[in-house]
Amino acid sequence: MKMLSYGEVNLRFTPPEYQLLEQTNQLTYQITGTGVNLLANLKNFGLETTLLTTLPNNSIGKVARATLRKYGINDQFIRLNGNHMGSYFVEMGYGLRPTVVTYQNRLASAFCQANPASYPIEEAVATSDFVHICGISLLLTEQTRETALKIAATAKKYNKKLYFDFNYRPSLNTQHTKEFIKEQYEKILYSADTVFGGIRDLTELLDIKAPELASELEQLKAVTEIFKEEYHIDTFVGTMRSFEEGKHYLAGFMARGEFQVSSRQSVAILDRIGAGDAYAAGIIFGQTENWGEEKTLEFAVHNAVLAHAIPGDVPHTTVSEVEALMSNKQQSLIR
Repeated sequence: MKMLSYGEVNLRFTPPEYQLLEQTNQLTYQITGTGVNLLANLKNFGLETTLLTTLPNNSIGKVARATLRKYGINDQFIRLNGNHMGSYFVEMGYGLRPTVVTYQNRLASAFCQANPASYPIEEAVATSDFVHICGISLLLTEQTRETALKIAATAKKYNKKLYFDFNYRPSLNTQHTKEFIKEQYEKILYSADTVFGGIRDLTELLDIKAPELASELEQLKAVTEIFKEEYHIDTFVGTMRSFEEGKHYLAGFMARGEFQVSSRQSVAILDRIGAGDAYAAGIIFGQTENWGEEKTLEFAVHNAVLAHAIPGDVPHTTVSEVEALMSNKQQSLIR
């Protein structure tokens, strides 16, 4: 099975040992991005993965491309142009202190300046079995919006299954009204098969009203039913986080036929960035294996739990590790 993803590649900078930026002059860096995280994880699961993106034509871009190859991601459709890559700083939280993410200007990046004509979209989609698009591409520039929409249209043309991740972040929408962004999302949603998101995506972006005085789960079920019917979505999936008595918990949900919820798992958080991509990778892998909804949900949520215990965005987990956790056969030391 071949998975194609269109998405941005970023540089993540992190101070060591949970320090704040003002405490240190040292940083580590990692090559990341929603597409990178997803594809690297799926490659670990045995799928063939390809990234459609643009990197700067300099040493930074070349290092990024080499890193993607190290992750096992096919770089056939990666273009080199320009001289800038988007970046962000992550000050890791600890205890009750939250993790803080600070983005630098990403709109001038090589990815954000590349238009649809920069890519062999027809070839990339036609030679893949599944296509994944990250919703952030709809929030960045006109070029990334046009490219994402053309990829979605091409996937529909070739009857390829389309995965779409909302990733709606109002802070990235600095140039357009919410109504404009909603229209762009709707153009892809009508073509998508499986959508990753949560209740805030449906209520805050799509303006679907949740019933008052209902529990959080009942609100989610209600808006999901309206969303699926309105946009003809086959499958809507996401996660639900909770915090009780000093502990973090994670569960997953899937609305395909009936609305289903996974078991709730406790989470030890070393680094939560990228855990959502691990969950998405678990869902996609389960579907490619033709598992039932319950097994797919459990695999995805356990994969996300493991991702929380790995520093950095990229979830370097394997099928055997996830299955060991699912069956309570994980070990604290492996020799």
